Amino acid sequence: MQVQIEEVSPVEKKLIVEVPWDNVSVRLGKSYRELAKEVNLKGFRKGKVPRSVLERLFSERVHAKVAGELVHESFMTALSEHKLEAVAEPRVDIQIEINKGKPTSFEAIVEVKGEVEVENYKGMELTKRPVKIDEDDLEHTLSHLRKDHMDLLPIEDRKELTTDDMVTISLKGTIGDQEIDRDDINLDLGDDHHEPLPGMHAAIVGLPIDTKDHEIVIEIPEDHQESQMAGKTAKFQMSVLDAKYKDLPELTDDFAKDTGKAETMDELRAGIRKEAEDRQLEQIKGELHQAAIDELVKRNPIVVASSLKERAIQNHFQRIQQMMGMQPGMQAPPLDDEIRARLSEEAEDEVRSQLLLDALAEAEGIEVSDEAVDERVAEMAARRGKTAGRLRAEMRHDGRLENIVYLLKQDKAVEVILASAKVEEKEPEPEEDKAEATSDESDSAEK
Repeated sequence: MQVQIEEVSPVEKKLIVEVPWDNVSVRLGKSYRELAKEVNLKGFRKGKVPRSVLERLFSERVHAKVAGELVHESFMTALSEHKLEAVAEPRVDIQIEINKGKPTSFEAIVEVKGEVEVENYKGMELTKRPVKIDEDDLEHTLSHLRKDHMDLLPIEDRKELTTDDMVTISLKGTIGDQEIDRDDINLDLGDDHHEPLPGMHAAIVGLPIDTKDHEIVIEIPEDHQESQMAGKTAKFQMSVLDAKYKDLPELTDDFAKDTGKAETMDELRAGIRKEAEDRQLEQIKGELHQAAIDELVKRNPIVVASSLKERAIQNHFQRIQQMMGMQPGMQAPPLDDEIRARLSEEAEDEVRSQLLLDALAEAEGIEVSDEAVDERVAEMAARRGKTAGRLRAEMRHDGRLENIVYLLKQDKAVEVILASAKVEEKEPEPEEDKAEATSDESDSAEK
C-alpha cells in the first residue's frame, strides 16, 4: 500500500492511496470466506456456497466492507509513517471502486490538529474588579441560614399560596418544542433567585393550595441566560402536590449558636462577610483567568478543525441538557440550526483556547506533579463525601485521571500568562455603557 500526503489546509490533509491488486484480492477472498460461513441459500449447504454465487449476490456488500478496511489501513499507515495528529476518522467523498486485476486507488481527507505556535502571551494588560460586598447579598445568605433551621408546618389559617410557602408541584407541558413531564419539583415561593423559569413563582403565588391542572403560560425573555430556552413560550398544566409554610427562627444569639458557626449574631454576620469575600476573590480569580484566555485567543487567531468544533458544540449542548434536568435515556430536543448558531462561536473559541494552552504548556515545559494531582483529587473527594484513595482508583479505572492532569496543565499555562501580565484593579463598566461603546464603534466602522 502506497500512501502519499498532500496539504489541503492547515487542519486538513489529503491521503492519496494506491493498493496493489494482490492485496485487494487477499482481502476479498477472506471476506467471501467469512460471508460463506454466515449465509443460508436455498440449494446449498451452509458454508458451501460457491464464490461465484456470492459475488453475484453480495459483491456490493463485500466491496464496501473491503473498501472500509483499506481506508482504515491507509489511515493507520499515515498516522505511523507521517506522524499525523488526526482528530477524526478519514472522510472519503467518492465511492471506492474495486476492479478485478487492477490496483484500487482512492483519496481521503483527514482532519488534523495542525501546527499551533503560540505568541504574544507575555506582558498582557488585564483588569480585574475589586472585592465589593453587597449588603443585600449578606442578608440573603443570612436568610438561607434561617431557612436551613426552619420548620415546615401545615397551612391551616388560609387557603391561598403566599411567598411564605414551600410547595411541591407537578408540571406537564412544553418549553418551545421540548416536552416537560415532572412531578417532583420543589419550590420556595419566596426565593426568586432559584425559580426554574422567570415569573413562575409569581404565577403560582395567590393560587389555591389545592390547585389541580392549572394552566401556566410564561414568555421566556430573549436575554434569558439559557440560550436554548431564550425567547420560547412555556405552557404547563400545574398541580400542587404538597404545601407547607416556613416557620423561620428569630435572629438572636441563640440562633447564631444553633448554626454552629458563631456564638453571637455579630460574630455570625462577620463570618458570613468573610465567606462572601473569599467566594468573591475566587470568582475574581476565575474571571481573570478567563480574561487571560480570551486575550490569548484574540492574539493568536488559529484555524480550528471542523470536527473539533462540532465535538465542542455537542459537549456544550449536552451540558445545557444536564442543566435542564435531562437524564441519560430521556428524549432530548434536537440540536437545531438556531441553537447550533448560538453555540458555534463559543465552542470554536473554547477549542482555540485549549489548543493554544497546550502549545504554551509545551513551549514552557510545563509538567504536572503527582502531588498536584493528589491534591486536586482530595479536594474533589471532600466535596463528594468520598475518600481520596477510592476516588483516585475510580478515576484511574475510567480514564478520568488523565483529564485531571490535562486540566491542571492548562491551569498552569494560564498562570504563566498571569505571571508576566500587568493587572489593574478597576471597576467594571456598567452594561449600558458597554452597549453604547459597541454602538459607537459600529457607527465609526460604517463611516
